[in-house]
Amino acid sequence: MPKIVDKDKMRAEILEAAMMCFARTGYQATKMTDIARAAGVAKGTLYLYCDGKDDLILSLIGQYFDGLRGQITLLPAPQTLELYLDGLRQTVILAQRDMTSLIFEVLGPGFKDPRAVEIIDGFFDWLARHWAEHFADLAEAQEIRADCDPMALARAVIAMLDGVFLHLSLFDAGSKIATLRRETAFTMIASGLRG
Repeated sequence: MPKIVDKDKMRAEILEAAMMCFARTGYQATKMTDIARAAGVAKGTLYLYCDGKDDLILSLIGQYFDGLRGQITLLPAPQTLELYLDGLRQTVILAQRDMTSLIFEVLGPGFKDPRAVEIIDGFFDWLARHWAEHFADLAEAQEIRADCDPMALARAVIAMLDGVFLHLSLFDAGSKIATLRRETAFTMIASGLRG
């Protein structure tokens, strides 16, 4: 009797193995045989689930940003600027977790691929629309400035957070100094939103 395989579970295990291998030895040094061994499958079986390392990287990028989107979506719509900032802090903490190895060692090589750029750009387009809706509601409630376009505000906050993420990824994200820098960035964002 043929063995029944849960294809979604197998793909998840392969992606987990790929992430582990890329994190341990880097994208360039990792071979498909390394990933197959880590996933506990034959190399031929591995190719039933992906076309190669580039496909795995794209899947990992998509998985990361889909997961982040799902977690952000669960945050309640903020009724005040302070509640928005609390949600922003949670978003930064969610996104920052393991950011250094994830971005620079694992996903970084995929950023050269236009398909990866499309995934990332799609996430930030979604995030800008999501936050712009919140900003429109907060402006109407007179919680934040009403003289700026909500989408422009959302894009500006995203750009500032990109800088914060990059900085914290390059330096010790868990240190007291990093926490102070992150909180200062939030204070500046709040000040800009208040006008």
